[in-house]
Amino acid sequence: MSPSQLYVGGISRSVRERDVEKFFKGFGRITNISMKGNYAFVDFDDHRDADDAVYELDGRRLLGDRVRVEFAKGNPRYGGGGGLRERRRFSPPPNRYGPPLRTKYRLRVENVSTRISWQVMEMKFSP
Repeated sequence: MSPSQLYVGGISRSVRERDVEKFFKGFGRITNISMKGNYAFVDFDDHRDADDAVYELDGRRLLGDRVRVEFAKGNPRYGGGGGLRERRRFSPPPNRYGPPLRTKYRLRVENVSTRISWQVMEMKFSP
């Protein structure tokens, strides 16, 4: 199993390989599509393309059916077994853009009530 294999669940039996290929168009080079009835496996050439596809396409509709897009179970990239749904139970999903970078810019906030904690202020200004 490649580290960039995705499981696509909840598709109807009328969905063809080319429909799945069109659904994933624009997310990178697909090396293999394996149709298995009401689900499929899609292999990407690059794991970053697979990450993007999971993030953007999970829960979208394919020919009228809402589909589930997640990393295939047993994927070595996420420690084997469990897939994305299992990983989310135990830890938050990975940040797509990495940790925040420290910059030379600062924000100064004045005239704020003393009842406001720094945590609330941080939430107000976080992306």
